[in-house]
Amino acid sequence: MLTLSDREVDGFLKDVLEIKDAAKRFEENKFDLLREILRKFLHTQPFQNIITLSTKPTERRLPTFDEIKKDLFEKKGGRCYSMNQFMKILLEKIGYDVFHTSCAIMKSDNNHLCTFVRDLTKQGDLHLADVGIAYPTWDPIPLNFDLECPVYHVGFLYFKFVRNGDVITRLHKHHKREEYPVNIDSKAWNEFMDMPITPRDLDYIQPVMSEMYTIPGVHSCPFLKSFRCIAFKDDKLYGFKDSTFLYEDEEHQLVAEGMQSREQLLSKILEYFPQFTETMVEAALSAVMLKFN
Repeated sequence: MLTLSDREVDGFLKDVLEIKDAAKRFEENKFDLLREILRKFLHTQPFQNIITLSTKPTERRLPTFDEIKKDLFEKKGGRCYSMNQFMKILLEKIGYDVFHTSCAIMKSDNNHLCTFVRDLTKQGDLHLADVGIAYPTWDPIPLNFDLECPVYHVGFLYFKFVRNGDVITRLHKHHKREEYPVNIDSKAWNEFMDMPITPRDLDYIQPVMSEMYTIPGVHSCPFLKSFRCIAFKDDKLYGFKDSTFLYEDEEHQLVAEGMQSREQLLSKILEYFPQFTETMVEAALSAVMLKFN
């Protein structure tokens, strides 16, 4: 059964996210508590495919919820299927009204599991609470606008949302040096993801998710062909895309530092993400093609 015990909820909030008195704070200000949960989650749990890549191709599959729990309590993070699934159950146990939807990143249907929260600040409102994506979007985003919301600017990322009936499209504009995570015109608005506001059960998205964990390149998914591990510290991105170390500087520009060798890359990954073993990272790096400066 997909659930968390009261003890697990309390332990995750206190020991992993370092959030105390959640029940009291939920009654006082649900919005502020949700923002802190999302922000600390994204600062604690890396968006990564190390676990998938380090698994033999013949043994790859969707993780079970018990495996997801273990990874997140060990601060190993995961992909959208793991992190948004866990977040939905965590928020429901606290008292939030939460549902999943199945999104289309880069126009490929059902390749992203997303999380929405109902009735956060008033009856009938809707907020985005997506922790399964390597972007600085830890504010609960209100989605009750008519046609287009104001532009948000967090760190290196400019983003906004446009409504077309029951589908909300997320657009990005980066104003950055490094084209991350895909090569696009960083000065123009680009459609990143379509988000239907129709609630979906996990069963609806699992067939596509299963293929994304087992078939390289399917559904516009790069995560069996390219190494990724991204997290945040002090509201700044840091992490790895293949053999490139990415970090956000004081001016909120993404800086790209190409590694000179496999040994340097491995050492740097273990320095920034010590929750992973050397054996696991080595196996993940061996599963993809890497180029060094």
